[in-house]
Amino acid sequence: MLKAKSKFSIAMIAIIITACIAISVLSGCNFGGTTITITGSSSVYPLMQALAAEYEKTNDVTVKVTMSDSTTGITDTLNGRNDIGMASRDLKSGETGVKATKICIDGVVVIANKESDITNVTSQQLFDLFVNGTAIGSVTGGISREEGSGTRDAFDSLIKSDSGEKLSDKESFASVIDIQNSTGYVMTEIVSNASKIGYISLGSLNDTVKALTFNGVEGNVENIKSGTYTLSRPFNIVTKEGNVSEEVQKFIDFILSDKGQQIVVEKGYISIL
Repeated sequence: MLKAKSKFSIAMIAIIITACIAISVLSGCNFGGTTITITGSSSVYPLMQALAAEYEKTNDVTVKVTMSDSTTGITDTLNGRNDIGMASRDLKSGETGVKATKICIDGVVVIANKESDITNVTSQQLFDLFVNGTAIGSVTGGISREEGSGTRDAFDSLIKSDSGEKLSDKESFASVIDIQNSTGYVMTEIVSNASKIGYISLGSLNDTVKALTFNGVEGNVENIKSGTYTLSRPFNIVTKEGNVSEEVQKFIDFILSDKGQQIVVEKGYISIL
């Protein structure tokens, strides 16, 4: 009788454990662990996914990363909808109540279709294309990011005419400029259209598109470090001032550590160390 009860108890325990595992898998939860929610920049997203995956290997934490844009990531932090916001730009003067921590430096690269005959663009040429619709050789149009994008914020503030006007000074672009709301969509559009150019994060660059030199300088880690390639901006993580949990701080410490910064370098970005 005792043996029967023992077998029954073991069977019940096995059923309960199996059910708990199933519920955990379906709900995306981990046993006894913490979930860290991260939202924001589509440019920072691939790097953050890599950092999160590595961190989860040795910590009882689930890091949930969702892509949107820099402004949304910052707003989510202000409104308590995430633990960490991703921003591919610095905070603006009106974005108070949050703290930005730089995790790396990224370049912004101008890209074209691989079949395009264009290899280099100047700041003046880009300014004229985006503001006046002036063609650059066979390139008759361009693609920009949506308002709120940190990549667009960087690009618009760095592209200037010879007289010093910035794209960010202009209220609108020429009609030949299309708007896309993520890095992926920009690249997809460029792959299918040889008459347009766009811009993306250096870390997102792959062999489906062609990177153009800017003012005759190649966009790579060495040239960004030396300052000869001037299209660069910070990647930041944003947290609420005075409201960071122990688990969130541990993840931030990991990102800033030697191991975290090694992942930064492996993914094609510039370490802050």
